[in-house]
Amino acid sequence: MHRVLAAFAVLLSLSACGDRSAEILARALNLPADVSSICDMPDMLGLEIDDIGKGSGGCGISDPVKVYAVGGIKLAAQPRLNCRTALALHSWATNEAQEVAKDNGVVITEMRVVAGYACRGRNNRRGARLSEHAKGNAVDIAGFTFSNGDRVTVLGNWNGRKYGRMMKALHASACGPFGTVLGPKSDAFHRDHFHLDTADYRSGAYCR
Repeated sequence: MHRVLAAFAVLLSLSACGDRSAEILARALNLPADVSSICDMPDMLGLEIDDIGKGSGGCGISDPVKVYAVGGIKLAAQPRLNCRTALALHSWATNEAQEVAKDNGVVITEMRVVAGYACRGRNNRRGARLSEHAKGNAVDIAGFTFSNGDRVTVLGNWNGRKYGRMMKALHASACGPFGTVLGPKSDAFHRDHFHLDTADYRSGAYCR
């Protein structure tokens, strides 16, 4: 926890001096030595990896990245995404989501990611339409760690007294940065996580 809080101090100091060093930030977050800035975003840290699964029935990502941290927020697991979706995650996490947290007297220090790229149908159902996860367009978030040390989950805290309202605000705040936002109110498949993806709809963002 102290390392993650230190990362925010690093971000502030680097911003102040005009030098955003991925190496220093990665060290503050205790990340592997080979991570660096990705997707032309200095404070989004990860790895550029080989193309994934092209020719696998529509699955795959060109120029994928493996994301370790966004704006000082560490990811508890590292999703493989395309840069468009990685940038949406960075934007939401560091702006809308962090503002919700600060309004509630805390700072998000870590996000629990439970899914990124996966070659499968929607909701893991056989014969279903291909999921946005299969294109690197989606990431699933199941929980958060805050600067006060509290760890919350979508499943355990959505209706909780202390963090229930905040969890609902975090869910709502993702609508806009992402084209699709699903959570516990959408269906039983999403009772334990937020599904966030960058699919485009003519009618605008789809959020439930």
